[in-house]
Amino acid sequence: MDAEIEASASISAVHRHQPRGRFDLNSTSHKRRMRGTRRLVFLALILICLIEGIHLFGGRTERLREIYGGAFQVAHPEYYVTVDAKVGVGPLSVSAQVGAFELSPDLQGPRVDGTIAENVLGLISAPHLPEAKMSQLLRSFKGGEGVDDMSKSQAREAIADLPQDASITAIVELASPMTEDEINAKLQASGLQSDALYLFVSGSPEVSGIPVYWRPCAVYERECENTSSISLFRRWAAKLDWTDTLNLRALGLDIDVLRQAAHEGKIYGLLTYGYSGQSIAELIEKPEVRTIKVVATSSTRS
Repeated sequence: MDAEIEASASISAVHRHQPRGRFDLNSTSHKRRMRGTRRLVFLALILICLIEGIHLFGGRTERLREIYGGAFQVAHPEYYVTVDAKVGVGPLSVSAQVGAFELSPDLQGPRVDGTIAENVLGLISAPHLPEAKMSQLLRSFKGGEGVDDMSKSQAREAIADLPQDASITAIVELASPMTEDEINAKLQASGLQSDALYLFVSGSPEVSGIPVYWRPCAVYERECENTSSISLFRRWAAKLDWTDTLNLRALGLDIDVLRQAAHEGKIYGLLTYGYSGQSIAELIEKPEVRTIKVVATSSTRS
């Protein structure tokens, strides 16, 4: 019995002196393999997301340029906007370079360059364009609100003082909304340039305080010379959907106002640049013209 007790005590003493955390080579190697596997899976998921992101944005390149390049111009009648034909595609965004010249008779006004971009959440960012001389005149736009003899008389006097060979940028307000065919038939004047007829296709909406503007050549360069401007505006507006609402609002545009203007298809005024003093003098005498607001002139026509 004494021998058994002594043997048991010896075994207990051995256990007490053995290290408690024995190094298990197989267990450590397994953990390392698991960590390596998790890293590979994580990297594979990142790669898949990048590829899918590029694929997703690749389908939005044309829409970014057409819809938001066009919206950028619609929101800024004071500027002549250009949108780069090449749209960059990245894993987290798609973007296009834009340039904006403050509209002047010779297009030599201040220029702003920047990028229109759509991020992975579908949100649009665009350059900020400062107010121009035309901005205040646009807020008092009253095209389509009827004849105003006093305003027309004042405009006539101001235009009479301009040199006949001056190059002029001006806002032409119509007394009543007109169709495109009516514009072409009734508002002809000498020296008009085919690329200088830009349209206001609404009165002054309450949201932005300025009329809806349309210059189709901003995004439809190949078609704008030979296709109806109103047809191109309707095509552009028809591609807007509810997902564009917030982005358009950030640009100062209301999707319902744009759709209503496209549905109506009427012209409330014109924005001219490069017109001669003679052409403007002829336009102010048209009964369809409510008034003309001269924005800028240059002393010599190019």
